[in-house]
This record gives sequence, structure tokens and C-alpha cells, in this order.
Amino acid sequence: MQVIDMDELKKYGRNILINDYEASVLLKYNIDVTKCNSIDEVLLLVDRVDDDLTDEEYDELDYVAGTLAERKYYMETNK
Repeated sequence: MQVIDMDELKKYGRNILINDYEASVLLKYNIDVTKCNSIDEVLLLVDRVDDDLTDEEYDELDYVAGTLAERKYYMETNK
């Protein structure tokens, strides 16, 4: 199992918060968060990644997508 570096979140655009690990995984699949306007756009691009992935690649991308979706939920929830 891969150890994930939970480094500091960096802000891209107006509301994309992402850490270096997540950004590097997304770049591996040609998703450049610097060109996205929202987490929704990033998640849409993740959904469009070619289905020809190994189980390990799928799990890695799915983990990042889940983390981003959860972060989006908490950012939009009124506390």
C-alpha cells in the first residue's frame, strides 16, 4: 500500500484546494488543475479518464476523486 503525503493544501483558481500528491496523481492522467475553474470541473475530467486503467491506477484516481468530492462537500456546507 502506498503511503500518502498529506501535505498542505494549495489554492488553485477561486475555490480548488488540493495538495501536491493529489495534483501529481491528476497530472499523471493529464488533468491539470491549474486549467480548471472548480472542483466540479476536476471531477468531471476524472470521470472522463480512459477506462483502460489497471486496478491500482483506478484505485489511485478513485481515492483522489473521493477526497476532492468530500472536500467540496465540506467547503459548501454551512456550519
